[in-house]
Amino acid sequence: MIVYVAKNTKTEETLEANFQGELLDMIEYESWEDGDYHIYKQHTCRGDGCESVVTQERHDAYGITTGHYCDKCYESNYPYRKDRYPTQEHHGYGERLDEDY
Repeated sequence: MIVYVAKNTKTEETLEANFQGELLDMIEYESWEDGDYHIYKQHTCRGDGCESVVTQERHDAYGITTGHYCDKCYESNYPYRKDRYPTQEHHGYGERLDEDY
């Protein structure tokens, strides 16, 4: 899940919201001046029951993205294969429907 965060550079306050529009409304309510804050996105870990925001985008052996996971969940709670697995495109298993015989 993506969380939007705004950090005020003068007061060091932070605001968090699930939607960017909601965050902009919160900034307006707090009366922060333009240029006094930075907005950025944080990705929460996709591991079961994990709420960490220190994540990296992970990929399988063929470079297909599998989402953002923290290091702990990547080592112990990662539901995807990390090794190369047989596929039609890379190992020739199966038939393609567009092949003429």
